[in-house]
This record gives sequence, C-alpha cells and structure tokens, in this order.
Amino acid sequence: MRKDNIYIGKSVKAWRVLLFFTFHFSLFIFMACSPHEDNVFGASPAERQQQAIEKYRALLTSKSDGWAMDFYPSDLVLGGIAYTARFVGDEVELSSEMLIDNAKGDKKKYAAGQVVKSEYHVIAGQGVMLTFDTYNPLMHYWSQPSGTNSEGLATDYEFMFVSASDDEIVLRGRKYGNLLRLYPLQESASTYINDVIQMRTTLSSIPRKRAVVDGKSVNVTVMSSHFQYTEDGADKDIPYIYTPTGIRFYQPITIAGVTESELTFDTTSHDLTSPDGRMQLPLPTPLEQFCGTVTQWHFIYGTTDAKYDMCDELREIVKTAIQRTTKENNENVDDIYIGMNKQNIEDDAQRMVIGWSTSTSMVGVWYELRYGLDMMVADEDNMVIDIRILDGGLYTNNYPQFTPMLDFIRNNTPFQMQFDNIQNPQYVKAVSVADAEKWFALKL
Repeated sequence: MRKDNIYIGKSVKAWRVLLFFTFHFSLFIFMACSPHEDNVFGASPAERQQQAIEKYRALLTSKSDGWAMDFYPSDLVLGGIAYTARFVGDEVELSSEMLIDNAKGDKKKYAAGQVVKSEYHVIAGQGVMLTFDTYNPLMHYWSQPSGTNSEGLATDYEFMFVSASDDEIVLRGRKYGNLLRLYPLQESASTYINDVIQMRTTLSSIPRKRAVVDGKSVNVTVMSSHFQYTEDGADKDIPYIYTPTGIRFYQPITIAGVTESELTFDTTSHDLTSPDGRMQLPLPTPLEQFCGTVTQWHFIYGTTDAKYDMCDELREIVKTAIQRTTKENNENVDDIYIGMNKQNIEDDAQRMVIGWSTSTSMVGVWYELRYGLDMMVADEDNMVIDIRILDGGLYTNNYPQFTPMLDFIRNNTPFQMQFDNIQNPQYVKAVSVADAEKWFALKL
C-alpha cells in the first residue's frame, strides 16, 4: 500500500509540471498572435510593405534624367536591349535602342530612341512590384499575344524588387524570371541611346574569339550579344548588353578564376578590358576575324567539273548532293556557305553555320538548311583553324544528302587557311593539315 501512495504522489507532481508548461506555452502563443504585436516587433507586415512601396517609388522618381535599363526579353537569345526609363509622377517615359515594328499590336513603328509615355505603378503583390500596367508598345511588344501564341514572346512587364540602392536597382520578372537592372543615367536618354547604338555598331562588326586572362590566352566566342566559353569542362553562354562604354553581362562571368561583370572598349587599341585590367579581349587577328565572320564565305561550284574549286573527293560529294536535291526534293541548290547564319536569331539561335540555300521553281519559295559550327584558331602562326560541326537546324533530317559533306569536314579538320590577301581577303583555300589532297576554296 505504501508503494502505491508513493506512485500516486509522483504522478500528481508530474501533472502539475505539465499543467504549468501548458499554461505558459498557451500564454506565449496568445501574446504572439495578439493585436499588440506591433509593440513588440515594430510595424506590421502591411505597414512595412507600404513603407517599401513609398521608398521604391521615391527612388525611381529621384533621377532627373532617369535610368538606363538593361532589358533582356524572352529566352535571352537576343541578349540585352538597352532601354531608358524616366519616372515622373505616375508616368514613365520609355525609349529603346531597337526599332520596334509593332505590326501585331497597334500597327505602328517606333524608331530607336523614340520616347513613349505610359503609366506605371509600384504595388504590393507577392512582394513589392514595379508594373508597367498600361499599354506601352516598347514594353508590351514582347508579351502581347499573336495568332495561336497566347504569351507572345514570353516576356514580363511586372517585376519584383530584388534590391535597390541609389546606384542600382535589381528586379526579377514575376512570371518568366528574367533580371531587369536599372542604373542612374549620367546623360540624357537620347544621348545614352545614341551612344549604345554606336557601340553596338562598332563591336558587333568584329566578333571576338580570344580572351587574355591574367596573361593567359583562352578561347572564347563573343558575338550576337552572347559570351561563350568553357570553364571546368562545362560550356557557358552568358548574354550581354551594349553600353556607351562597352558591354555589361547579364550575370558575372568567371574564367580561370577571374570574375568580371563588364568590359570597357579602348578606342585606341580597340581592345575590350575589364575595370581591374585582369581580362582583355584583344582586337581580333585576321584569322580570328575569319573564324568570327559576320558574313558568309561561299563554296565555289557550277555546272561543270571545271567550276568546282575543291578537291576531287569533295566535288563528287557536292555534285551528288545537288543532283539528289533536284531529284528527291524538287529543289535547286542556290548556295553553300560557311559563316553567319542567314536566318534571323529569333528563328535560329546558332549564329555560325554551314548552310545550304535551296529554292523551288516557284518564284519566291526558298529554304535554308544549316548545321551549327564552331571555328577556332588552332595555330595562329601557321594560319590553322579547327572546325567543329554542331547540331542541325530545322528540316536537316529531310536532306541526308548533305551529311557526307559534314563528314568530309569532320574527318579532315584542322585546315590551313591560305588567303589571297591577309588584310582584306576575298578568297581562301582551306587545306587539310593531315592530307594536302583534301581541300576546298571559299569566296567572300
């Protein structure tokens, strides 16, 4: 019996302890959820959100000349497009470096640099958002529906604030997630846009194929607003935007342990150099300019064997491909080329290709077939390049007759390039380093 009394006494004590902690825990929960929360934690979430709205709105309107806006539409394939935005009251004045042909919208064209006004708002949503919620063709061109495409070019016009300071505002698209960055303008919007257009003209005409990082040469491809390189065995493709002083990356690039966010153009040396001087993109050599050509180099062929400027093996391959195209596809082969893709970048992101232009007997009906390729300098001193064949574009599976031509290049690269004039070439003979009997000529 005594043992039972001891057991009961201990049980009562345990229940008292449990009741004590239960009561105080409930009191803590009540206090945490009570209307007096503000006295403990400061402003309510709604009040803090309103304060953020007022802060961001004041920051947007604080710049008399407005902001430079790094705008990246769609899936980033176009790279960045320079915009300016000046926020005055409830209105925003937008301008763009790009001519906007709004044929699927209001049927108007908007010249580069033309200012178009509309309303904007800073509102509460999932967080605090900047929204261009009244129609502005410069902004909504990228998102307005067309035909069966209900999302247009899949680009945001509502952006969540990520960070904001007097020097930079970073936002992220609410639906598609592209970053939008704003920097204070140091000149008028019209001057900024004109300077960007001039820099794009200067730099886009001569793509870069080499970077020098801390004195070490690294193969890169810099063209069509994309910076491509390989780091730690992984291929990288970082879009960029043109600025009045050079280029600025969508996100920082890291090569050989060196990380940079922008490069500045030297008007004397024509090099692109990082602010800390650790990374340079030198003015391309003639061989590098060939590897990054912005035009097309054409294979030379004709109706007779004498008009084929290539080795016998390749001549028979090309002749067979042309004959099969006429017989099986009912098309003529009008051009075979290596160089810049004839297709618009919105239709095919691969910029450097080997391509075939074909047409039917019907006037105005033609087709473009191409495989992507990468041309890199293998030996500058001996004028040797390496040609790597990449993926095929649309419809290439319907033209297997062109595959042997690709195999010829794959099997015989690298090639020594013999130019007629190194400074202003119009003709080049590509001779296989492994077998001088395997060659072809190209004309500009």
